Amino acid sequence: MIYKTILLIVIFLAGQLVIPSYAQSAPEQPPPGANMFEHGYTDVKFLDAYFGYPNQRIEVQPGDQNVPFTILFSNVGTDDIAGIRGLMSLPSGFTSATPLVEGLIEADNSQTATTGSSFALTFYVNLNKLVMTRDYSGTVELTYSRVLENGVHQSFFDFSFKVTGKSVLNMKAENPFVQPESNNEVTVQVLNNGTAPLNNVDITISPLSTNTTVDSMSNLQNIVIDQHHWNIGNVASDSSQQFSFNIFVPPNLSGQTLHIPLSVVYFDGQGNQITDQKTVDLIIGAASLNFNVKLSTPSYVLMGVMQNLTLGLQNLSPSEISNIAITLTPSSSDFRILDDPRWYVQEIAPLDSTTLNIPVFADQNIASEAVNFDVNIQYTKDGSTVMEQQDFATYIRPVIDISVYGVQSQVIAGQTNIIGNILNEGNLLGQFAIVTIDPIDNSTIKEATEYVGDLDTDAPTPFNVPIQSTTGQLSGDQKVLVTLTYKDTLLQLHTITQVDTISFGAAVPQSDSFSQLQPVILVAIAAGIGGIVFKIKKKPRQQLVEKQVQETS
Repeated sequence: MIYKTILLIVIFLAGQLVIPSYAQSAPEQPPPGANMFEHGYTDVKFLDAYFGYPNQRIEVQPGDQNVPFTILFSNVGTDDIAGIRGLMSLPSGFTSATPLVEGLIEADNSQTATTGSSFALTFYVNLNKLVMTRDYSGTVELTYSRVLENGVHQSFFDFSFKVTGKSVLNMKAENPFVQPESNNEVTVQVLNNGTAPLNNVDITISPLSTNTTVDSMSNLQNIVIDQHHWNIGNVASDSSQQFSFNIFVPPNLSGQTLHIPLSVVYFDGQGNQITDQKTVDLIIGAASLNFNVKLSTPSYVLMGVMQNLTLGLQNLSPSEISNIAITLTPSSSDFRILDDPRWYVQEIAPLDSTTLNIPVFADQNIASEAVNFDVNIQYTKDGSTVMEQQDFATYIRPVIDISVYGVQSQVIAGQTNIIGNILNEGNLLGQFAIVTIDPIDNSTIKEATEYVGDLDTDAPTPFNVPIQSTTGQLSGDQKVLVTLTYKDTLLQLHTITQVDTISFGAAVPQSDSFSQLQPVILVAIAAGIGGIVFKIKKKPRQQLVEKQVQETS
């Protein structure tokens, strides 16, 4: 009997230990009316946001207008959805390219997004010029309907995106002139004139079997280049990298121009792989003969300007040369010599030199081109007549003539600005112009900069630079240093500086308390002076009365 009692107690205690564990692991029963298949997942999942179209990312930079902006979603629900519409909110500096909807940017998708598929909304955005190239964040409201249900569903998604800037690739030879019958080292500059970097730049010399015509490529058949592939890495915005190679040119190509075809592969700011074709031009000089006269020629001549072409002549022989006659013939009819093309020099001593100043004019039809010149030289040396035929080439460079005027202060939308105009009186626009304002002579103006862009030749280019004061108030006449930088077609940097005095009007009085007390102070001073005068006059009279009293007594 006692054993049965002990067994029952053991079973009871074991039940107390086992039953709570089953009770904790048992699933909760849904409340009455609840659906067991309901879940907390949303129907739509955000995937990505970027500038461009659903299958094409693009680079954008401040100031771009009507730029596509795509947001990708995925239908992760159990039903197809339709009637998809989005309202997007972006930070200050981004506005809608279409009419605004309560300050938001709108897009819709007329297609049906099946379950498990992705879909996109493409908005169109304007970028302010003051927007910076960096990461930003935004919010999109998505409304849609399930195909098998009535009603509209709404979801909100926060996302980030990037203003990448734009990369601009250019290439040129640092020194385009090479000599035949010699091994020339050529350095090529890879220039990025944009606002986004060129990433992992890979360059190869294109094969001669490209789509280029045989005639234009025929003079490349016999040249020898020691390298054909270069990887120069990244090229930051507004900077350059370079690579070099050696090239041997046969003598029969003297006086010609080589067009070296290059294939460039790089990744832009959106990660797209870009393949571009560029050409580097090399100008081959005259064949190297044993000349007694060495020519020194200009590297460029300005376009559309009457000027002197300076031609240097050096006697390389140990004997004097005399009765020197020179004839200069340009290869282009658009390059005119404004005098007799025949020039004379009486004599040049051994190893001595002289120069000729030849008035010339280069027409705009040959802007940014190279012009070849045939030079015939006849002279007398050691009693014999010698004739030499040489040639050279020079680059026709357009003119940029910049001036800055009308610098003054003006309040625009409640902000004080320094405004002015930039006038380009040349025949070619300047590029990448930047205006900088610097204080001088104890001026309280803070340094400020504005990007202006291209300086056209048709009309003045205005600028307005918002400024602030280190003291919180701008008044009186203040001197500033106005600095303008720009680049020409060869991407060489030019700088113009000038000092201007800017008037900001009279200073505002700090307090009116002194002006209010001024009458009181003047009255007090007048009363004091009157009292002193009365006292001085009264004293002699009092002494006279006292004297009379004494005499009477």
